[in-house]
Amino acid sequence: MTDIIVPRFRPVTPLDVLREYFGDLPTAADLDHLSIEQIEEIGHLLTSSARTSAGSAVPAGTYYPGGWLAGSWNYPAFGPELTTSLLYYPRLLLHDPLASFFFDDFDSLPATRELRTEGNLRGSHIASIQSGPQLFARHGMFNREPDHEHSSREWFKHIVLNVTKLAPLIDSQILILRDQWPVIISRRESLETSVRHDVRAPQMQAAASAGEAMDPPSARWDNIRGMNVAPGGMKFRAADEPFVHQDQFLYLAKSLALADDAEATYAPPTDADFSLLRAKLALAVGKQSRVGRHPSEVLTEVSRLLIPDLELDLSTTVEVRRDEDSFDDWRRSLSSLARDARDDDPETLAARVEDALIPRIHDIKKATSKSATLRQHIVPDGSSMVVSAAAGALTAGLPGAAIGAVVGAAATGVVGWLMKAYQPSALSGRDTVLARIVRGTKAR
Repeated sequence: MTDIIVPRFRPVTPLDVLREYFGDLPTAADLDHLSIEQIEEIGHLLTSSARTSAGSAVPAGTYYPGGWLAGSWNYPAFGPELTTSLLYYPRLLLHDPLASFFFDDFDSLPATRELRTEGNLRGSHIASIQSGPQLFARHGMFNREPDHEHSSREWFKHIVLNVTKLAPLIDSQILILRDQWPVIISRRESLETSVRHDVRAPQMQAAASAGEAMDPPSARWDNIRGMNVAPGGMKFRAADEPFVHQDQFLYLAKSLALADDAEATYAPPTDADFSLLRAKLALAVGKQSRVGRHPSEVLTEVSRLLIPDLELDLSTTVEVRRDEDSFDDWRRSLSSLARDARDDDPETLAARVEDALIPRIHDIKKATSKSATLRQHIVPDGSSMVVSAAAGALTAGLPGAAIGAVVGAAATGVVGWLMKAYQPSALSGRDTVLARIVRGTKAR
């Protein structure tokens, strides 16, 4: 079993709270025996712990992928998306789904403008449309009312079991969990101000409109992409029309706020979200800024090639990050591949990724799979190589002096040849990461 890398100093995680309460990570049976009062008690412990982490910096190399993945990462359906992100980013800042489950202060969230539709007669009012986090954020929250008690218990159990499955990644701080609500509430005024500025900016309106036509479309909230609030032909009052894209603007502002609070980097996962960020940066600094684009298409192809079932073994995910320089080299190679493939169609992209990786995979498999039987008897010993006692066949029947001669000649004689033929080649940089992925996938 792979040892878990636990940073020397790390904040308390929701897993620590669960271990403290149950004595270990809970099983399904443990959760089934909880009363609704006990679930509330655990909820209080989780939210209190989460509040203490707000505002504390995360380790360097942490990226926030936006609420679409950060808010749903623990659901199995998002497993492939999480896997591809973990191939590229050293650490991910994600929402704490356990603390979020017990959030109930919806009135303190940023407010968005009510949009009023107009009829054929000038000034006539047909309907009003409401949106924003005060409406969107209520999905799947704890509710102890009798009619909702059973569903709340099941939701809680579901979330806990999904989160604990990824315990090695959380304990290793590869996945860093933060409750988004304290940050959003504390920065409410700044978020609402940002939306008002974006509403008045033509370049932001253009980027938001373009984002709605992309595939996938821009995000409006953590569980909503696209779904324009203006269905076909609907006309809004002139004063409300500029606010049609307010949900996209608020989503961008809160994504930047969450990343800033943790001193992480916001990494938009789609072209639509990326374009909106670029427009915001251009508006803020008065010129286009260089922003690293999330190489989603390349990562999808790399995942298809290396991890056909799109389930990266947890121990492998930890293992590939043991050497930070090698993982950084691996990321740079993927970024370079993405730049070269910027204008590729899907078929060309697939061929490009295969041409780049398959020869390396073959070399790595060859280097790491040479005769285990012989290799296990050849033991590195400092700067020299010696023959292990188990390699009796090499020295059987030889007098002591002759045995000494064989051992002494290891570096230049027969044993040296054996070492060259059967000792795994030294891997470095991106090949170290690639080898660990290949080995981890093969072992399953």
